Amino acid sequence: MTPRRSLLLLCLAAMTPACSPDAAPTGAPADLQRGGYIVYLRHAETATTPEPAVRDLADCAWQRNLNAQGRAQAGAIGARFRALDIPVTTLESSPFCRAVQTAELAFGRKPTIDSGLFYHVSQSPAQIAAGVAWLKERLSRPPASGNTVLVGHAPPFKGVTGIELAEGQGAIAKPNGAGSFRVVALISGNGISPRP
Repeated sequence: MTPRRSLLLLCLAAMTPACSPDAAPTGAPADLQRGGYIVYLRHAETATTPEPAVRDLADCAWQRNLNAQGRAQAGAIGARFRALDIPVTTLESSPFCRAVQTAELAFGRKPTIDSGLFYHVSQSPAQIAAGVAWLKERLSRPPASGNTVLVGHAPPFKGVTGIELAEGQGAIAKPNGAGSFRVVALISGNGISPRP
């Protein structure tokens, strides 16, 4: 990873005023500006609302929604993408309100709802396995242009990669096609962890 790219990703990950656009290199590195990456974000921080069963997903009232910290966290993610001129061509989210809210607050537009990103603790082992298989294939599919952002939940991503993301954390994956991808970096509020 080049120093220039490391700084870009560090600034993207930090989400703090100390890492202002002026502190970042002028413009994003060509590889990220050209696209070809998939960013998987776990939804931002949520309220501790019990959610034992799935009801109407269009009704946010019963769901574990973003708290004030989560809304600020989502906004900071999007601000960092814009400040570093990282193109997001495709934006998809889980149908849960917390994922949709994260996508909307971060990127200023409604995401495409993708049922493949659905996850809930009430799912059967077979349903969970199907979701993990779907995500593995999705992460291996290069974007047609720009970068793709997927906003979902921690367990499917852990099932594919072994990496558990906290709320508001993410990973940058480079799809290689044919069912293969490589996680090149992990994004967190504390910085960036490049992957070998």
